[in-house]
Amino acid sequence: MSGTTNRALRNSWKRIGDFPGVMLAKGRTFERASMWHWRDAQFKEIRNVGSEARNIPEWSDYALFCEKSDLGLRRDALSVLDRFIELLERAPFAERRRFVSWLLTRLDDSDARQQLLPHPLYQRIVLPTLSEWTQTEAGCPEPHVWLGRYEDLKRALELNPHYEVAQQKLIKWILNHVAMATHELPVGYLGDPVQDLAYLAEADALLRESSDSESGSRFSSALGELRTRVETHLKSRAKRIAP
Repeated sequence: MSGTTNRALRNSWKRIGDFPGVMLAKGRTFERASMWHWRDAQFKEIRNVGSEARNIPEWSDYALFCEKSDLGLRRDALSVLDRFIELLERAPFAERRRFVSWLLTRLDDSDARQQLLPHPLYQRIVLPTLSEWTQTEAGCPEPHVWLGRYEDLKRALELNPHYEVAQQKLIKWILNHVAMATHELPVGYLGDPVQDLAYLAEADALLRESSDSESGSRFSSALGELRTRVETHLKSRAKRIAP
């Protein structure tokens, strides 16, 4: 595949999901909202999440963090967030799990995820709580879904093979992984193309089990494009090394 063709392919795909490498085919039109619309949607999401958090008295500081973020008062927002983190760090596991489950569910595929889940909150509350959750409730697939690595998502599906969220996230993980592996083509391939074909076969099997026909159609289109990339690369490599 030529460099020009590869760029055209990238430009025909739409970025979705919480994995930045996932590109889904959308005809031949590259959909990109204006920067203003994107920022407006982010601030609207921040306001909505803050309003929901305000309904839980224990989360009032998180709600205040959202409100100050919406006003652009970043330093004040982070100061309030630090206070909330310190309080939640001392809270019982059940309370931390409640907040983490709500927040990650609420922010799944959100445009404002980065703003509403800053690094200190993730490192000091979310990650430790998810780790503890996998030990405290060993049969629960949810924390494995939110940890989000390949092995975590596989574990979630071992615990509940029909967990739609885990299926969707594993498909996204695979598409993201292969998209990243192929994005330098035809210059080079980042990884093991044979293994990546196996990953794509796994994603294809998950798509066949999925009940989400809309996402399934978009994922299937992306999967087909990626499989063609990998197979084309393998054929080209075989020709180069043939005696």
